Amino acid sequence: MSDTPHKGALRAGVARSVVEVELGMRGPGMRAWCDPFVASETDLTITALVLAGDGRALVILGCDLGLLGFGASGEIRRRVAEVVGTPASHVLLNCSHTHAAPATPEWHVADDDEQRAMEQRYEARIISAATVAAADAVKALRPARIGSGWGEAPIGVYRREVGPDGRDHLGEVPDHPIDGSVGVLRIDDLEGRAIATTFSFGCHPVLFGPRAQATSSDYPGAARVVIERSGGLSVFLQGCGGNINPRYGIGYEVDCRDTKDREGAVLGGEVVKVSSGIRTHVRRGPRTLLGTVGISLWPWLPVDGPACTYLGAADRTLTLPLSELPSLKTALELEARYRAEEADLREKRAPKADISVARRWAQWSARLVAAVREGRTTSEVVIQAMRVNDVALLALSVEPFFETGVAIKERSPIAHTQVLGYSNGYAGYLPRAEDHPPGGWSVHERYAVPDLYPQSWLQPVILHPDSEQLVVEASVALLRQLA
Repeated sequence: MSDTPHKGALRAGVARSVVEVELGMRGPGMRAWCDPFVASETDLTITALVLAGDGRALVILGCDLGLLGFGASGEIRRRVAEVVGTPASHVLLNCSHTHAAPATPEWHVADDDEQRAMEQRYEARIISAATVAAADAVKALRPARIGSGWGEAPIGVYRREVGPDGRDHLGEVPDHPIDGSVGVLRIDDLEGRAIATTFSFGCHPVLFGPRAQATSSDYPGAARVVIERSGGLSVFLQGCGGNINPRYGIGYEVDCRDTKDREGAVLGGEVVKVSSGIRTHVRRGPRTLLGTVGISLWPWLPVDGPACTYLGAADRTLTLPLSELPSLKTALELEARYRAEEADLREKRAPKADISVARRWAQWSARLVAAVREGRTTSEVVIQAMRVNDVALLALSVEPFFETGVAIKERSPIAHTQVLGYSNGYAGYLPRAEDHPPGGWSVHERYAVPDLYPQSWLQPVILHPDSEQLVVEASVALLRQLA
């Protein structure tokens, strides 16, 4: 669904809810992260921004969550849409992708009833918190104007390093170009006071690392603290960080707060700098001479005209090809192998981290067998575009590489376009064709970079090499639809 342009007033409201976390929960994915969580370093929150005008509304949800699957994401979008009175296509749910957040049922096969019950309660609280935040944001709606700008933050580093063996490793390549841009939207009341500030940046929030065992909003939360000292709430939107880590790497210390706070301050300070230069309520007037003394002045004049010239959204589901599935015989052999490895490690009372990884591979091999039996050769991705005036948000339900975001921005017909990943569900990493291994991806390999092993997120195989270009083309087409 999409909307047509209109001119009129704009109203904005923002609110935040805390998602309660039960200590003792485990994290998602292939756990190099130590389980379980035994402390909470910062609250995990959901911040809702509602932009409304002329009988229509957009909702932007910034969430301190690792990932949400399509089931929970769809339920949130439906419920929030009902509360706000807008189509679900007009609700954008973006996860910060903090690794210091518990698993949800779609991304973790719990091996005991207690964990399963905690995960189900956690997911229910996420859905409730998003709905409450959106409802409170509607109550806070007031006349507003919006402005945009770009900044640059040097806190990321390219992480796909080629090792001595010629294979990709999860490391860092400091001299590799990346996209360090920070997209900023400032939403003010009619007197120019901040109601909300959104900021997007593409980088994994992993500064709270393996030994911390504490839930944390990581550097995005620390950045919000800095921004909100200038007024209003802030909403972090995770960009295209699939191949970007923080420049100081994954946190090693038990107490990772110092680095997390410092990097958050760098990002937050850049947002404040950019936001402070955005004036939504006044514009610089014509040059004025002061008497006969030759002093030139440029007075500030009130901004006139409609606050909103376009408010709309559209989304579509794109079906992407998967890489080739193995034969059923091969899939069954892999399942037998990995189940035996897990059983052997449990019998030997191996370290918990080793058992956790083995358990994940065994769970994945069962999913692989099921996919082969079902003949599952495709995966679905949600692509969503939102436009307010000359600003666009393009959201993808994948973990995109920074190059994909740059390609979409360069081809977008809308002046200010921010490209987001980790939104409205999750279909895995989206490496480009040139990022796939030479000779093709194989179920028999244990790759050293996460974007090449679907085992972490229990997907049978990775997306086909052609998938990234299909996503780029569909994204540009959706932006053109709104332009």
